[in-house]
Amino acid sequence: MTIAEAALATGLTTHTLRYYEQIGLIDPVPRRSGQRVYGEAEMRFIHFVLKLRATGMPMRVIQEYAELRRQGETPESIRLRGDLLARHAATLREELVTLTETIGRLDDKIALYRSMYVENGAPSPAEAPTPPAPVPAALPSKRRRNA
Repeated sequence: MTIAEAALATGLTTHTLRYYEQIGLIDPVPRRSGQRVYGEAEMRFIHFVLKLRATGMPMRVIQEYAELRRQGETPESIRLRGDLLARHAATLREELVTLTETIGRLDDKIALYRSMYVENGAPSPAEAPTPPAPVPAALPSKRRRNA
């Protein structure tokens, strides 16, 4: 596929795809008649890069992974790539624990506020009437006013 088609398929811009290639985030894309031609292998790796980015992996770490990948399927490259991904997975697990704890705290606060709202004799949010939509302010007239 062309760079425009690859951009559409990935949600990236053509500029971003060229940039990723320039900084070594993705391998140089084969060309036909001077135009980049993205095949299945290139698209699979771009989608993998996007998954890594979605997890918050820093660009420099993805570049490191891409460089190790370029070294081929040597035992050392495979071990280092596995270690790199394992470190990132451990970081994500720690973040997940923190997020889970934070969500628990938020849920406790929400429950507290809702109980206080009902205790004060006010209806629960589900029972409260929906307030009317605000009326937009009148626009100033363009006509001159008589003085």
